[in-house]
Amino acid sequence: MKIIPLIILNLLIIFFINKFRLIISQKLKLIDIPDKIRKFHNTSTPLLGGIMLYLNLILLNLNTFLFNQYNKVNLLILIISSFCFLVGLIDDIFKISYKYKFVFLSFIFYFFIALQPELQITEIYFSTFNKFIFLGDYSVLFTIICLLLLCNAINLIDGINGLCILISIIIFSWILFTFKNINFVFVIIISLIFILFYNLKGNIFLGDSGSLLLGSLAGLLIINYYNNELILRKFPAEDIFIVLMIPGIDMLRVFILRIIKKKNPFSSDRNHLHHMLLDKKLKLHHILILILILCILPILINSLTTIMPIFVILLSMIIYTIIIFVIKNYKSKR
Repeated sequence: MKIIPLIILNLLIIFFINKFRLIISQKLKLIDIPDKIRKFHNTSTPLLGGIMLYLNLILLNLNTFLFNQYNKVNLLILIISSFCFLVGLIDDIFKISYKYKFVFLSFIFYFFIALQPELQITEIYFSTFNKFIFLGDYSVLFTIICLLLLCNAINLIDGINGLCILISIIIFSWILFTFKNINFVFVIIISLIFILFYNLKGNIFLGDSGSLLLGSLAGLLIINYYNNELILRKFPAEDIFIVLMIPGIDMLRVFILRIIKKKNPFSSDRNHLHHMLLDKKLKLHHILILILILCILPILINSLTTIMPIFVILLSMIIYTIIIFVIKNYKSKR
C-alpha cells in the first residue's frame, strides 16, 4: 500500500473513534474522572488516545507484512509494544497498582529481549571519551532498566493536554531524521499530530495505554536503529540522552524529592515541571512552548553546531535547574 492511502486510513480511524468517543469509552469503561487533586479537567474524558495509536500501529504492521517487508525484529517490536499497550489498557480500566505494572513490564521486556540480541544494548559509544563500553552479561538487565525508565518518563509527562504527544513527536522526528527514510516512523508522526488535535481540545486523553505504547515503541526503535548504526559508525550515546533528557531528568528529580521526603518514589504528586508551571496559573500553550523549547533547543544545538554533546547536556541541565529554582523562589514569595 502506498504511504498516502495508509495515512488516510489511519486518519479515518482516529476521526471515527473521536466521533463515537463517548459511546466507546462508556462501553470499555475507559473514562478519566477529575479529582481536583491532580486531575483538573472539567469533565470526565475518554481514555482513547492509546487505542487510536495502537490501531494505527496494527495497520502499519499489517501493511508491512502484506508487502513482504517484514522481519523478525519488527515483529518482536510489535509484540512487546502490544503487551505494554495491554498493561496500560488494564491500568486505565481497573487502576492496578504500580507494583503490578512494574512486574508485568519487567517480565515482558525480559522474556522477549533476552531472546533477541538486536534489541539488547550490548555496547555504548561515548564520544566525550572516544570509548566503547561493552556490557557483556549485563546487557539484558541494562536494556530492561532503560526501557522501564523511558516508559515511566513518558507516562509521567502525560499530565497536561498535548505535552506527552508533543514530546513523542519530537522523539520520533529525531528518529526519522537521524536514521533516515523510515516510512513507518513518518506515519506514526502523522498519526500523533492528528491525535494531538483532539487531545489539545480535551476530547480524548492518551491514558496509560497510550503513554506505555509510545515509551516502549520509541525505546525499542532507538535500540534497534542504534545497534544497526554502530555497525557502520561510532554513534554517540550522548545524542540519545540529549533527546530524552528533559523527561528523564524531570522524572529523576521528582523521584529523588519523594525519597528525601520519605515517600514512595512512585506515589503521585504535583512536583513535575508541568504541574509546577500550571500551579503558577500559566496558560496551557505557554507551558507547552516553554517545555518544547527546553526539549528542542539542545537537539538543535547538538545537531547544528560542533559543540561537544557533554557541554550541551550540562548547559541544558543548568537551564532546567534555573527554571525550577525560579518557580520555587516565586512560590516562596507568594
